[in-house]
Formats: sequence, C-alpha cells, structure tokens
Amino acid sequence: MAAFSFVLRTAAGFPVSATARKRAEALFRRYGQPVLLFSWLPVVGDPLTLAAGLLRTPLTLFLIFVTIGKAARYAIVLWLMP
Repeated sequence: MAAFSFVLRTAAGFPVSATARKRAEALFRRYGQPVLLFSWLPVVGDPLTLAAGLLRTPLTLFLIFVTIGKAARYAIVLWLMP
C-alpha cells in the first residue's frame, strides 16, 4: 500500500501538491487528530485528509473528526439560509 501511495503522490495530476502535503503534515503533527475538524475547508481539507492517511490515523478517529467537522459546516449553512 505504501508503494502505491508513493506512485500516486508522484503522478501528474495528483490533486495535492508536495508543498501543500508537507504543510498539512506539519499542521497534523503539531495539533494532532482534532485538526481533521477542518477537513471541510476548500484549500486545506484534501491535504489534511491525505496527511491523516499517510500518518496512519486510526479509521474510527478519522471518521469521527471528519464527520463532526462536516456536520458542523452543513448545520451552519442551514442556519444561515433564509
């Protein structure tokens, strides 16, 4: 699986640049798994989820944090709609 991940990361057209991936890994290491609450953000969301996978975040914690973050986003969107 790690070899496949390396091939994917170096492929042209991969949606996350190396710079964004390194920045996301640094954020992930600094703040830990709760940073996944911001996975819904347009620019940093994909690199954060990629960093979570590369840093081997347990699936249950990943799903909990991402679900809470996305649910909060949609709750705010619904609240703001007239």
